[in-house]
Amino acid sequence: MKANRILRSASELSSAEYIAERVKIAYQSLGSNDIPELESLYTEDVHFEDPARALQGRKPLMDHFDSLFENLQSCSFKFHQVIINETDIFMSWTMFVAHPKLKNGATIRVEGCSLLRTRNGRIYYHRDYYDLGALVYEQVPILGLFTRKIRQRLGR
Repeated sequence: MKANRILRSASELSSAEYIAERVKIAYQSLGSNDIPELESLYTEDVHFEDPARALQGRKPLMDHFDSLFENLQSCSFKFHQVIINETDIFMSWTMFVAHPKLKNGATIRVEGCSLLRTRNGRIYYHRDYYDLGALVYEQVPILGLFTRKIRQRLGR
Protein backbone atom coordinates (compact mmCIF):
# COMPACT_ATOMS: atom_id res chain seq x y z
CA MET A 1 0.00 0.00 0.00
CA LYS A 2 1.32 3.45 -0.82
CA ALA A 3 2.90 5.04 2.21
CA ASN A 4 1.98 8.68 1.61
CA ARG A 5 -1.73 8.13 2.37
CA ILE A 6 -3.18 6.75 5.61
CA LEU A 7 -6.00 4.29 5.11
CA ARG A 8 -8.61 4.12 7.85
CA SER A 9 -9.22 0.60 9.09
CA ALA A 10 -11.89 -1.55 7.47
CA SER A 11 -13.78 -1.63 10.77
CA GLU A 12 -14.30 2.15 10.58
CA LEU A 13 -15.77 2.06 7.08
CA SER A 14 -18.40 0.19 5.11
CA SER A 15 -17.05 -2.26 2.54
CA ALA A 16 -17.71 0.18 -0.34
CA GLU A 17 -16.15 3.09 1.60
CA TYR A 18 -13.07 0.99 2.29
CA ILE A 19 -12.75 0.06 -1.40
CA ALA A 20 -13.17 3.73 -2.40
CA GLU A 21 -10.31 4.68 -0.06
CA ARG A 22 -8.12 1.90 -1.50
CA VAL A 23 -8.92 2.99 -5.08
CA LYS A 24 -7.95 6.59 -4.31
CA ILE A 25 -4.63 5.44 -2.88
CA ALA A 26 -3.90 2.93 -5.66
CA TYR A 27 -4.74 5.31 -8.50
CA GLN A 28 -3.07 8.44 -7.13
CA SER A 29 0.09 7.55 -9.06
CA LEU A 30 0.34 4.54 -11.35
CA GLY A 31 3.13 2.44 -12.77
CA SER A 32 3.98 -1.17 -13.52
CA ASN A 33 4.98 -1.76 -9.88
CA ASP A 34 1.36 -1.10 -8.88
CA ILE A 35 -0.15 -4.10 -10.70
CA PRO A 36 -0.36 -6.31 -7.56
CA GLU A 37 -2.11 -3.55 -5.61
CA LEU A 38 -4.56 -2.93 -8.45
CA GLU A 39 -5.16 -6.65 -8.87
CA SER A 40 -6.21 -6.96 -5.23
CA LEU A 41 -9.06 -4.49 -5.82
CA TYR A 42 -10.89 -6.57 -8.44
CA THR A 43 -12.87 -9.80 -8.55
CA GLU A 44 -11.76 -12.61 -10.85
CA ASP A 45 -14.77 -11.95 -13.13
CA VAL A 46 -14.52 -8.14 -13.22
CA HIS A 47 -16.02 -6.31 -16.19
CA PHE A 48 -14.03 -3.19 -17.13
CA GLU A 49 -15.15 -0.68 -19.72
CA ASP A 50 -13.96 2.71 -20.90
CA PRO A 51 -14.47 4.69 -24.14
CA ALA A 52 -11.74 2.69 -25.89
CA ARG A 53 -12.34 -0.92 -24.79
CA ALA A 54 -14.28 -3.47 -22.78
CA LEU A 55 -12.55 -6.29 -20.93
CA GLN A 56 -13.87 -9.28 -19.02
CA GLY A 57 -11.82 -10.82 -16.24
CA ARG A 58 -9.07 -9.73 -13.86
CA LYS A 59 -6.22 -11.26 -15.90
CA PRO A 60 -7.12 -9.39 -19.13
CA LEU A 61 -7.54 -6.19 -17.09
CA MET A 62 -4.14 -6.56 -15.42
CA ASP A 63 -2.54 -7.40 -18.79
CA HIS A 64 -4.12 -4.22 -20.18
CA PHE A 65 -2.79 -2.12 -17.28
CA ASP A 66 0.64 -3.71 -17.65
CA SER A 67 0.80 -2.86 -21.37
CA LEU A 68 -0.38 0.70 -20.70
CA PHE A 69 2.23 1.30 -18.02
CA GLU A 70 5.07 0.07 -20.26
CA ASN A 71 5.00 3.25 -22.34
CA LEU A 72 3.63 5.82 -19.91
CA GLN A 73 5.94 8.43 -18.52
CA SER A 74 3.47 9.16 -15.72
CA CYS A 75 -0.17 8.71 -14.79
CA SER A 76 -1.96 10.00 -11.71
CA PHE A 77 -5.47 10.85 -10.60
CA LYS A 78 -6.86 13.61 -8.43
CA PHE A 79 -10.26 12.63 -7.02
CA HIS A 80 -12.88 15.33 -6.52
CA GLN A 81 -16.20 13.86 -5.49
CA VAL A 82 -17.01 10.40 -4.21
CA ILE A 83 -20.57 9.18 -3.77
CA ILE A 84 -21.08 5.83 -2.10
CA ASN A 85 -24.03 3.62 -1.27
CA GLU A 86 -23.97 0.06 0.10
CA THR A 87 -22.30 -1.46 -2.97
CA ASP A 88 -21.73 1.24 -5.60
CA ILE A 89 -19.10 3.96 -5.81
CA PHE A 90 -19.15 7.00 -8.11
CA MET A 91 -15.92 8.99 -8.33
CA SER A 92 -15.21 12.11 -10.35
CA TRP A 93 -11.55 12.73 -11.12
CA THR A 94 -8.90 14.46 -13.16
CA MET A 95 -6.32 12.24 -14.80
CA PHE A 96 -2.83 13.58 -15.51
CA VAL A 97 -1.05 11.42 -18.05
CA ALA A 98 2.17 11.76 -20.01
CA HIS A 99 2.91 9.47 -22.94
CA PRO A 100 5.83 9.97 -25.36
CA LYS A 101 3.55 9.59 -28.42
CA LEU A 102 0.96 12.11 -27.26
CA LYS A 103 1.60 15.86 -27.19
CA ASN A 104 5.36 15.23 -27.35
CA GLY A 105 5.29 13.66 -23.89
CA ALA A 106 3.76 16.69 -22.18
CA THR A 107 1.23 16.03 -19.42
CA ILE A 108 -2.36 15.81 -20.63
CA ARG A 109 -5.21 16.64 -18.27
CA VAL A 110 -8.48 14.74 -18.75
CA GLU A 111 -11.65 15.06 -16.67
CA GLY A 112 -13.68 11.95 -16.06
CA CYS A 113 -15.58 9.77 -13.65
CA SER A 114 -15.88 6.12 -12.70
CA LEU A 115 -18.74 3.91 -11.62
CA LEU A 116 -17.56 1.00 -9.51
CA ARG A 117 -19.82 -1.81 -8.34
CA THR A 118 -18.61 -3.98 -5.49
CA ARG A 119 -19.25 -7.47 -4.20
CA ASN A 120 -17.63 -9.12 -1.18
CA GLY A 121 -15.09 -6.35 -0.73
CA ARG A 122 -13.90 -6.17 -4.34
CA ILE A 123 -14.84 -4.40 -7.57
CA TYR A 124 -16.77 -6.55 -10.06
CA TYR A 125 -17.77 -3.73 -12.45
CA HIS A 126 -15.61 -0.74 -13.38
CA ARG A 127 -16.87 1.76 -15.97
CA ASP A 128 -14.81 4.88 -16.78
CA TYR A 129 -16.36 7.84 -18.56
CA TYR A 130 -14.07 10.42 -20.16
CA ASP A 131 -13.55 12.25 -23.43
CA LEU A 132 -11.40 9.99 -25.60
CA GLY A 133 -10.89 12.91 -27.97
CA ALA A 134 -9.30 15.00 -25.23
CA LEU A 135 -7.04 12.10 -24.27
CA VAL A 136 -5.99 10.84 -27.70
CA TYR A 137 -7.42 12.47 -30.82
CA GLU A 138 -6.62 16.06 -29.88
CA GLN A 139 -3.04 15.10 -29.02
CA VAL A 140 -2.12 13.69 -32.45
CA PRO A 141 -0.84 16.58 -34.63
CA ILE A 142 -3.05 16.53 -37.74
CA LEU A 143 -5.96 14.65 -36.23
CA GLY A 144 -5.87 17.00 -33.23
CA LEU A 145 -6.27 20.03 -35.48
CA PHE A 146 -9.37 18.56 -37.09
CA THR A 147 -10.83 17.43 -33.77
CA ARG A 148 -10.39 20.90 -32.23
CA LYS A 149 -11.96 22.54 -35.32
CA ILE A 150 -14.97 20.22 -35.07
CA ARG A 151 -15.36 21.03 -31.34
CA GLN A 152 -15.19 24.74 -32.08
CA ARG A 153 -17.90 24.47 -34.76
CA LEU A 154 -20.14 22.44 -32.48
CA GLY A 155 -19.72 25.03 -29.74
CA ARG A 156 -21.17 27.84 -31.84
